[in-house]
Amino acid sequence: MQRKASFNAVADLIKGLSDEEQTALVDNPAKLKAFVVGLLREIAESTYFTSLSDDEAAKLLAPKYRKKEAACLVRAWRKFASDSGYTGPVVWKVRAGFTLKLHAPKAGRCYDNWKYLQGWELVNDKPTEDTLIFWIPVLLPDSPTKTVNQQMELFVKFRKDYKLPEHHLSSFGSAAELAGLIMAHAKRTGKRVPERCYWARTDTLRAGGDRLNLGVFDGSGLYCDDWYWGDGADGYLGCFALGVEALWPLDT
Repeated sequence: MQRKASFNAVADLIKGLSDEEQTALVDNPAKLKAFVVGLLREIAESTYFTSLSDDEAAKLLAPKYRKKEAACLVRAWRKFASDSGYTGPVVWKVRAGFTLKLHAPKAGRCYDNWKYLQGWELVNDKPTEDTLIFWIPVLLPDSPTKTVNQQMELFVKFRKDYKLPEHHLSSFGSAAELAGLIMAHAKRTGKRVPERCYWARTDTLRAGGDRLNLGVFDGSGLYCDDWYWGDGADGYLGCFALGVEALWPLDT
């Protein structure tokens, strides 16, 4: 979560300014600081998903788990990620208030800015809460060939294999949570998931009961649709592994 700009990066930025612009910076340090503070505030207010290092995640879990238990939980997810061929962050700090319809299209490229789903009546579509979300941006192995019930059984298997808590790998995640994670991952790495234009199931439903899925993240953006799958199996429809931990108010 902690980032520090290098001296060279700042120097290169200043070098790119004209002589007049550089002089304006030197002559108006108070205005420059006020601008930077305002920019930081704007960035913070628009950021809902922040990747964490393993150590940062373990510290934030400390109020809920003992220090050793928190470290073990993070290590278990790190092992899970390593076995999945993924080496990036496995925990994201999520801020309350991110929504599927309003915020997701602003967080990254969504197909047609998701104008087509603005009038949909949705179930399980609450805004995000202050949480830590363990998430591996790789579809669970073998999940694209299974029904919803079979994917839930797959969750149980992997939960046991990696000795994860019962509330981890217990759901697909809401469309808002997954859309935010997918966009944050793309912003951080430039990589779009699910890969190969696959789809991922979510827990969010349309009022009629059809399940929303996210995928085919190509140059046109991330798609969100229910299509024809229902809860059945499809070779291109898998699921992500994730675990959600509530953040204590002190840590949000």
